[in-house]
Amino acid sequence: MTEEKQIEQDVTTIQETIAKEFGFEDLEDESQQKLVEQMTESVIKRILVEAYAKLSESDRETFEDMMENIENIDPNSVDEFLQEKLTDYNAIVAKAIEDLKKHILEANK
Repeated sequence: MTEEKQIEQDVTTIQETIAKEFGFEDLEDESQQKLVEQMTESVIKRILVEAYAKLSESDRETFEDMMENIENIDPNSVDEFLQEKLTDYNAIVAKAIEDLKKHILEANK
């Protein structure tokens, strides 16, 4: 599998996990699709923040350069970079989804 296909699969997996965790099994509903997209965006932001904190100083500089030039860089390269530099990348993704779930549940109490 190419790296690009893997990244697309990762985003799809995040979306599918969110849909399952929150009971949005029928993604044919446009409002559910939009909500899952927003939740996915939130999870990705959480992943980036957590990942940044775990990067070495030199890797942080590289990451910052990537973020400053994100409009000129393939977004998939950011994900590839983080997967390469962080051995616990999958755990960071899982934690970000769980944290979002906890946040939403607490907000609805």
